[in-house]
Amino acid sequence: MPTDSIKIKRALISVSDKSGLEALGKKLHAASVEIISSGGTAKALNGYDIPVIPIEQVTGSPECFGGRVKTLSYQVAGALLFRRDNTEDVKQAEELGIAPIDLLVCNLYPFEAVAKNNPAWQELIENIDIGGPTLIRSAAKNHAAVAVVTDPAQYDMIESETTFSTREQLALAAFRHTARYDGMIAQKFEEKCGATERTIVLSPQGAKLLRYGENPHQKSWVYTDPFQSGIASTEPVQGKPLSYNNLLDADAAWRSCGDAATCATEAFPAAVSVIKHLTPCGIALAKTQLEALERAWAGDPVSAFGSILCFNAEVDEKIAEWLGDKFVEVILAPSFSEKALATFAKKKNLRLLALPAFTGTYAAPMIKSISGGFVVQQEDTGADADFNAVTSAKFPANDSLARFGVMACKHLKSNAIGLFAAHDNGYSMIGAGMGNPNRLVSIKQAVEKAHENGYKDLSAAVLVSDAFFPFPDNIDIAKASGIRAIVQPGGSVKDQDVINAANDAGIAMVFTGRRHFRH
Repeated sequence: MPTDSIKIKRALISVSDKSGLEALGKKLHAASVEIISSGGTAKALNGYDIPVIPIEQVTGSPECFGGRVKTLSYQVAGALLFRRDNTEDVKQAEELGIAPIDLLVCNLYPFEAVAKNNPAWQELIENIDIGGPTLIRSAAKNHAAVAVVTDPAQYDMIESETTFSTREQLALAAFRHTARYDGMIAQKFEEKCGATERTIVLSPQGAKLLRYGENPHQKSWVYTDPFQSGIASTEPVQGKPLSYNNLLDADAAWRSCGDAATCATEAFPAAVSVIKHLTPCGIALAKTQLEALERAWAGDPVSAFGSILCFNAEVDEKIAEWLGDKFVEVILAPSFSEKALATFAKKKNLRLLALPAFTGTYAAPMIKSISGGFVVQQEDTGADADFNAVTSAKFPANDSLARFGVMACKHLKSNAIGLFAAHDNGYSMIGAGMGNPNRLVSIKQAVEKAHENGYKDLSAAVLVSDAFFPFPDNIDIAKASGIRAIVQPGGSVKDQDVINAANDAGIAMVFTGRRHFRH
């Protein structure tokens, strides 16, 4: 069993990040710790008048191959790894002339920082640290006798004597550090090789503790992707940090608004999404951002209370004034005008996030935890390419509304039904049913919501289903509601029965061939 404390007599320091190095070096020197160092670290310590033993004197070999080999050696590995409480190990170390190293201070080549600048591949390769991870893992493995420091923020934890508890915590941080480092390297190789399966880096390093999770009794954190900027790493322009639920809803708003914007035209360039509990309760395209907001809000004014809003263009003063007496949690937009910011400043609890619009090209995998592991998939991105007419009644020649409806409907929870209407100034969702165990209930809910919103005549509306109709009874409800146009993926064994029912009802129907379940 390890002793509780060890006295640090000999340290190896090899760091890329030299912040805090002078203070650490002087503290160790004042404690009569013998310092071994290499390359630029040794030069920096000498510049602070801190004496060091060059690494070559320990390894017996010079640095070589342009610095690719410095610390990798039998002597250094042995000094870190031999077991101090093992009689045979101690005897062998003495016979081999290997003196123990009690402290390793090492941080790695800045692979992450370099990779973020999209360098040439060879430059990226040269920033893969080899010796550093080997030293760190060696010291961490032997934390019973060795302290390992991988971050300048840990320097205050190092004293002339370190407890086992401290060394154990430092070893944990070290293994997390190298795991994240190797994960990032794997990610870049996957990009280079076009790999479908992706390494997922979920390291607590850089993770931020949130106030609580989905409910107040649950702890939660937000982990940022080292190579993807987005909501997880965006600080509010105004307001307190986002909660767990806010982050999820903000992401849903960003994605749904971005998908709606892919259907934007020169006449209707503005897209707005209103999100409540991960689901659009309103979504619209219009001539202006304000008109799109008005249409989206009208989709379900009651549910819009306490919602998350996303815009695909700058939010101006008119929007801020329109929202004056309305309660929303978060607003996302590429930017906010100065006058809008001044108006919003009166609402201290309103969070504003400025980030580029979602373009449908976000490459991060979608991850959900399950008992014993995770399920991972690609995001459901891109618009449906095919709208194949399958009925005698012809679908409206202008299918822009239908395409907008599909992009909006795919963000509703399955089983999802959306009703969409065209207006003089754009398109919007006028009713929706979702999250039900059968599609019949969703159709009834969508129709009821449309009626509630003042749309008694649905003959000009388009009904969009996220998945196929399993039976003709769905058509019966649509017919009774006055619906004359339906978009669905098709693919049921009862497709022909459904088509026959639509023909009998005089309903135009198209198949897209692609399902959009969202659980």
